[in-house]
Amino acid sequence: MSLDTRAKFMMVVAVIFFIYSILWALAPYPSLNLPARFILDLADWPLDNLDAPLDRNTQWLSAIGAGVLAAISIFLGGIVVPAIKKADTSVTRTTILAMVVWYVIDSTGSVAAGVFSNVFFNTIYLFFDTNSIN
Repeated sequence: MSLDTRAKFMMVVAVIFFIYSILWALAPYPSLNLPARFILDLADWPLDNLDAPLDRNTQWLSAIGAGVLAAISIFLGGIVVPAIKKADTSVTRTTILAMVVWYVIDSTGSVAAGVFSNVFFNTIYLFFDTNSIN
């Protein structure tokens, strides 16, 4: 895959992450949070709690997570994409390391919480994201 194609793919990932973060950020707003409830229920497959209201901690942690994810999407689009275009291996290696650290922490925590389906989704994301960098 050419550097330009990789950069475009990473920009698509950044945009998808940003959209996802906006939908996830709706969690604290009960009258608007159906998209956030869908995202959370999908990550804990199967879809079986879509109608359940989100508790205060889920709303709060979703707001924090959505904010972090939005910031990551901006870093990906504003820093990583240009680095890919320039073949800046320092930035791309650091990005891969950051993704692997996220994967290990998120996936082991998901297993500990009994949400094995999230490891599946994490693996798909890690595969596509690291392939757009390398």
